[in-house]
Amino acid sequence: MKARLSARAEREMQRSDAWWREHRPEAPDLFLDELQAALRLLVTAPGTGAPYGGYRGRIVRRVPMQATRHQLYYVVDERGLHVLSIWGAPRRRPPSFSR
Repeated sequence: MKARLSARAEREMQRSDAWWREHRPEAPDLFLDELQAALRLLVTAPGTGAPYGGYRGRIVRRVPMQATRHQLYYVVDERGLHVLSIWGAPRRRPPSFSR
């Protein structure tokens, strides 16, 4: 199975990585390391994430990235694992997805 990021998730990844590198100089690679570990897990065990909601007739799942306090939201379809959002957990409300 292959993982791909939506344009939104790509932007969120870049923004979170830049923030992490600027504000966490003692562990500048932690965000990307944790994201890569989560993606490796999910491509081999896509049912790992907890069901969160729906998106275009598919179940959206969520998996926490504990060390960096982010949530990875994704769906699985015939083309593989599609990451919809990489959301900073400290935000007050969860992301919304067009249905």
